Amino acid sequence: MNLQDLTQAAAIVSSLAVVVSLIYASVQLRHNTRALMATTYNAVTSNSLALLSPMTGSPEFAEFLHRAHAQPDALMPAERMRFDAVMLTVFRHWDNLYYQFRSGTLDREMWDIYERTLTRWLAQESWAKWFLDNADSCSDSLRALVHDRLAGRDAAGRG
Repeated sequence: MNLQDLTQAAAIVSSLAVVVSLIYASVQLRHNTRALMATTYNAVTSNSLALLSPMTGSPEFAEFLHRAHAQPDALMPAERMRFDAVMLTVFRHWDNLYYQFRSGTLDREMWDIYERTLTRWLAQESWAKWFLDNADSCSDSLRALVHDRLAGRDAAGRG
């Protein structure tokens, strides 16, 4: 075996090492992507449950929300502030959900569930009015999505 043969053998071994490294990196990337999506799903679910917890754990809070949605204009100033804080928290949650979906870390199936829920909540006049009055507190993307859902709601109501 001469020097030229050794050089060719080294080039082949080097090429194989690159291919093996690329395969390994691809497998690791897929694994990390799945882990990131699982982490996102867990965080989104935990946040959703944290938002629902006061409603299910406190009759007083559930009654307050019921009154706030039924007659938002009848709220006392402190109640109005509380309602605004609750609604801002909820819409920031949806803002995050939509961002995670658009970023690819929340899959289509989960986003579809959350989007249907958002659409149902937006059917309540108090939710739609609050959003329209406070839309500047949300991202351009969420504003576009909500305006689209509200337009669909309004069109269905006229149809």
